This record gives sequence, C-alpha cells and structure tokens, in this order.
Amino acid sequence: MSAEEIALLQDAEKKVYGGDFKSALPILEDYLKTNPKNLDALDLYVKAAMDKGDSTLAIKALKHAISIDPKTSHRWMDLGQIQSGVTALKCYRQGVSAMENQLKKAGGVDAKNCDGLRREIASGFASIAELFMTDLCDEPGAEQECEKALASAMRASTQSATAQYGCANLRFIQGRSKDAEPHLKACVHIIEKVGDDGELTYEFKMSVAELCLEMGKAEEAADIVERLLSENDRIVQVWYFAALCYNALNEVDIASQYLTRAVDMLKKSPEPDLMHACENLKKEIFIKQIKNGSLKKDDVANEKGTEGDVGGMEMEAAA
Repeated sequence: MSAEEIALLQDAEKKVYGGDFKSALPILEDYLKTNPKNLDALDLYVKAAMDKGDSTLAIKALKHAISIDPKTSHRWMDLGQIQSGVTALKCYRQGVSAMENQLKKAGGVDAKNCDGLRREIASGFASIAELFMTDLCDEPGAEQECEKALASAMRASTQSATAQYGCANLRFIQGRSKDAEPHLKACVHIIEKVGDDGELTYEFKMSVAELCLEMGKAEEAADIVERLLSENDRIVQVWYFAALCYNALNEVDIASQYLTRAVDMLKKSPEPDLMHACENLKKEIFIKQIKNGSLKKDDVANEKGTEGDVGGMEMEAAA
C-alpha cells in the first residue's frame, strides 16, 4: 500500500470516527473501486454506512468482506445485528463458531485475550437468545432454544453483561423475578466495572436501566441513567426515563427538574406520544409535591395557573 493510500484511509478513518460519515463514504467508495478487497477500507465503509443508517449499503459491504474473509467473527455478528429472524440467527451462529475456533487456536496462551474472546462468545449466544425472545418467539421450541443459548453464554463467561442481562430478562418474562435478581445484579456490577470504555453500547445500558426499573430497582436504574446522561445528554427519552426513576424513588423535586428538561426538548422537537406521557407524569409528580409539602403556596398557585399549558402540551407538540 502506497503512502498516499495510507494517508487517504487515515483521513477516511478520522472522518468516520469523528461522525462525518457523509464525507467519508464517497472517499471510501472511490478507493474501493480500485481496491475492492481491502478489508480495512470495507470495515470503515460498513461503519460509515451503519452510522448513516443505510443498512442496505452495510449489508452489501459486509457480505463482500465475508466472501473475502469468512473466518473473522465481528463481520458475521455485525451482519446479524442489522438483519432479522432466521437470517440473523444464521449470521450469529457463524460468528460464534468463528470465535470458538479462534479461542481453540489461542490455546489459552494469552489469558487476557482469551477472557475477552470468552466474553464475546457469551455475548454472541446472548444475541441468539434475544432472537428467540423477539423475532423467533413464535417458532416451535423457542423458549428451549433461548434457554440453551443462555446456558451456553454462561458457560462461556459469567463476566458478560449481555449474557447476565439475557438471563435476567428471560427469568423476569417467565415471572421468576427472584431468579432474575442475581443475574441483574451481576449485569449492573459489570457495567459499573467496565465504565465508559465503549465495550457496552448506550442502547444496551438503557435496556438494563429499564429492566432495573421494571424489577423495582429504581436506585440502580437512576445510577445507570445518570452515567448515560453524562455520555450523551441530547436524547429526550433518557431525560424522561430519569424523571421516572426519581419519581419511583419519591425524589419528586429532582424528578420534576428532569421532566422539565424533557418537556423543553420536546417543545423544540415534538413527539406527541412522549409529550402525553410527560403530561401524565407531571401531574403525578405535582400531586406528590403537594402531599409532601415541597411546593410553597405560591408555587401551587403558579402550577394551577399554568394548568392550561400542562394540559395543552400534547396539542402544542402536535402543532
């Protein structure tokens, strides 16, 4: 590879990881016309396409990369992630198989790398289990397949947050909350240990927080959502969820502050259904504030005076 080509790919990589995927895609497309088998360029192209939300482009590039190198697991896992049903299942199974072969070849020589591989294998099995809880839930024997996948995940590694979450979620769905609790606790502990190093996605951590709240673990949910807001405070649903957490903890003044932030964001980018949910939560918080005496008489009068605004939030969003 020439120095000019290296510089071009470095520039494309900087744009992709800097969020400028629109500028990166044409650069990579031109490069791949003359270098169609360059896997580094293909991987960058896939990331740019996925960040853009263009699954068609990403799938095409992933399939091409896999045809060149079918033994690399992450491409199979990425392909499974952006597909559904039986197609996704086949991809995940190919990815897990590739990782298991890689682990066998490693032979435990590099302990740190092997531990990482085991966590990735566990995560792969957890992805398979999730398919049987969602897309493939109506398939014959879906629950048994889910149990089988999660058992394999836990055998691979108990230090996988996604595997522990999968177990907790399944047990909760089955109405076995007591059995779900140790898995959820382990998952939260791993999230705290991992921190913000990018190993776990924002969306995954949000799912964990939601399960915590559903299972009555509002404090744990609030802790996770606070970290999410420190990572990215531009997602209105997270502010609303934070308000739900603090309301569940009866910290209604804090809940009110977070809800106000969510409403302000919704006034700029309306989402009628979420605005309606905010309206209902605002009323619930207001009643609690009156009962606990945290609102002064003037505050109560002001709130009552703006009742029309509160009741009209949904109409304002729709407008």
